[in-house]
Amino acid sequence: MSYKKMKIACIVLASGKSKRFGSIKSKLFYKVYGTPIVEITLKNISKYFNQNSIYITIPKIITKNERKLISSYTNNELIYGGKTRFHSVKNALKNIDPNKYDYLIIHDAARPTFTKNIMIELLSSINSKKYHCAIPASKVEDTIRKNNKSVERNAYKYYQTPQVFKFNSFRDNLEKIKINPTDDLGVIERNKNLKIKYIEASKENIKITKKNDINILKKILNYNIKYGSGFDIHKLKSGNYLSLAGLKIRSNYQAIGHSDGDVVIHSIIDALLGANNKGDIGTYFPPKKKYKNISSVVLLDEIKKIIKLDNSIISNIDCTIICQKIRLEKYKKLIRKKISLLMKCDEKHINVKAKTADNIGIIGKSKAVACWTTIKIMNL
Repeated sequence: MSYKKMKIACIVLASGKSKRFGSIKSKLFYKVYGTPIVEITLKNISKYFNQNSIYITIPKIITKNERKLISSYTNNELIYGGKTRFHSVKNALKNIDPNKYDYLIIHDAARPTFTKNIMIELLSSINSKKYHCAIPASKVEDTIRKNNKSVERNAYKYYQTPQVFKFNSFRDNLEKIKINPTDDLGVIERNKNLKIKYIEASKENIKITKKNDINILKKILNYNIKYGSGFDIHKLKSGNYLSLAGLKIRSNYQAIGHSDGDVVIHSIIDALLGANNKGDIGTYFPPKKKYKNISSVVLLDEIKKIIKLDNSIISNIDCTIICQKIRLEKYKKLIRKKISLLMKCDEKHINVKAKTADNIGIIGKSKAVACWTTIKIMNL
């Protein structure tokens, strides 16, 4: 079934103080492969919930760029967190219309890599209407002691988020509770008639607490690394500009092509398709009338939807543009910046090189321009 059609409000708690992370700045904006931790979490969440149903708490001290980043993942107003996690949940619920939702899911933004299996099992369980809530939990595996004395570990479990609840049941208990629970199940756990579905927790669902956790997060993300390469070449004719990376660069040459002949974007498209085993650019954009002279930026936007680029992290793009008489040295930074905007990734992870063909062949005679692109991408 399509879980986006379920009436679920999703709260993402991104307002913690990060005291154990050892940094003045919130750990959620610490960048991993050029992407803030909170954005990795939100990319993951967005696979299951639309922007209308996502509610995000934020710290009171936040920059304009950080606010803009988080706002791009929700159509709702951002919500200031409270003194504790529990108070942040209460603040969030005040901003949610209970008449619009049947269920509530709450997730810590510091858990960026919850698994697909956890989410599907949670949503399937709550949708079955057999349970008041569904929670990821597992028995403690390590030896544990209290006051230097071993205790029976089989009596203990550890719990993770996301956690999902019947909306009204959770809200009603939240209004009555007088303690300060450390997770969301704590709000309703004293209900004697509570029916809980436990989902097996995952070690991949790491919570970023200390800086050492970043190394573990990187290893988890690296499980899903893919590489792709793309190449494109177009003949040249006399003209006024050359299309490269969506830019119109002044030139005495113009690319000949069914579209605008943008070899940079075309090679990026093929690299993206290659990394995702999705064929090549001709598979999606054959030489039909409707694509005649179309902007390659439009083609790229279509491919980004097909491969679900919003659910991925780009950690490296390397473009080599090959032409003879058109000098691109002064344009490389501009092309790099434009690629960054098109691909929504940090400029630090983009490299642009400009080469000549040393007067050899069709490129060396300035009768063609080409581009070779390699890409490293991580799918969430």
